[in-house]
Amino acid sequence: MKKNIAILSFLGLSLACFAGEGDGFVTDLGHGWRLSVGPQFNFNAKGRLGVKSGAMPVPSPAQNGGNRDAAQAAGDAISVGSGRTDFPNGAYIDPSDAAGVAGETWNWHIPAGRLNGGVMSFSSAYSEQTTVYDVSRGGTSKDDSGSVGVGFGLDRTVWKWGDFGVDAGFNFSFFIKDKWFKGASGGYTRTDTYTEGTYNTDVNLGNADVFGDPWAQNPDGSWGAGSFDGPGPVLNVNDISVSHSWGTERTGSSRSSHGPFSIRGDLQMYEFQFAIKPYYELTDWFMVRGTLGVGLDYRNLDIRASGLGRSSEHDWDCYMITGLGGMVHWNDFCLGVDFLRKVFDDDMNVNTRYVNGSVGNPEWTLRVYLGYQF
Repeated sequence: MKKNIAILSFLGLSLACFAGEGDGFVTDLGHGWRLSVGPQFNFNAKGRLGVKSGAMPVPSPAQNGGNRDAAQAAGDAISVGSGRTDFPNGAYIDPSDAAGVAGETWNWHIPAGRLNGGVMSFSSAYSEQTTVYDVSRGGTSKDDSGSVGVGFGLDRTVWKWGDFGVDAGFNFSFFIKDKWFKGASGGYTRTDTYTEGTYNTDVNLGNADVFGDPWAQNPDGSWGAGSFDGPGPVLNVNDISVSHSWGTERTGSSRSSHGPFSIRGDLQMYEFQFAIKPYYELTDWFMVRGTLGVGLDYRNLDIRASGLGRSSEHDWDCYMITGLGGMVHWNDFCLGVDFLRKVFDDDMNVNTRYVNGSVGNPEWTLRVYLGYQF
C-alpha cells in the first residue's frame, strides 16, 4: 500500500509541474532536449534458488529378496533315493545295474576332481539386497552477481531559475547476462544393505574301502564304471548320507551420494524509468543532479538444473528510484554519472518445475552516459 501511494503521489506531482506555466518554466519545446547513451552497472542483485525435492530423479526403493530361500531349496533338492540321481557336478548314481544285487551298484560315475575323501560337496550361494534413498534438499544456493547493460535517455529542461533547474526524462535500459546465477543444491543418498552367504550340501558316499583303494579310480581321475553293464567299483547305496549346513554369512552396507545438482540462471532485465532531475550548476561547465522517479522492470530468469531440465520465470515490478550524480558539459555535448537506488521494489518469486526461490532487484545502479543537447 505504501508503495502504491508513493508512486501515485510522485506521478501527480510530475503532472502538476507540466501543467503550470509561469516564471521559470521552459515552454519552448524546440529547445532544452538531451539525448544520452551509455553503460549501466547493477550491483548486489541477490538470488536464492534451490532444487525442489520432488523434482529430483530419485529411484524407487528396491528389494532383492528370497535368494536365501532359493539357495536352501536348491541344496535340499540334492538327495539319493530309490531311482537314479543326477548331481549338479555331473556325477550320477543309479541303483539299477546288471548285477542286480539289492542295495549295491556299479552303475555310478563321478568326474575327476569332484570327490574329496568319499564326499561330494555342493554350495548354493545367495545374496539379498535392500536399497533405500534418502532425499536432502541441501538448502538453497545464493549468488549476488552484478550485471552490465546499456541505457538510453531522453531528458528535457522543464524549469530553470538562475543556477537552479529541473529536468524531466525517460530512460530505457536492458541487461542480459548468461550464468548470472551459479550454485548447487539438493541431492540424495543411496544406501544398499546386503546379506551374502552359502547353503552347503555334503553327499557322503561311505564305502571307505572303495575310495581308499587307488586302483578303484579311473586313469582319467574319475570314479565309477559309469555303465549299467559294469563291472567296476561297487557302492553300497544304503551307506550314502546327505547333510546340510549354512556357511558363514556376511552382512554390510554401502552408501553413495548423488548430487548436489548445479543450478544456472541466465538473467534478462528491461527497465523503463521516468524521473524528475533537479540540478544546480556549480560552474558554467559542471552541475550536480538529483533523481526522483518511478520505474517499471521486466525480469526473465532462464534456469537450468543439471540432470533435470530447463525452466523459466518472469515478472513485472513497479518501484521508485532515487539518486545523485554529476554532469560535465561543453558546447552541445555532456558526460555524466548517476548513482541510483531503487526503493519499494519487490523480489521476483521463482517457482518452476524444478527450482524455487527468489531473485531481488539490484540495490545500486551506476549509470555513465554521453549525451548531446539540442
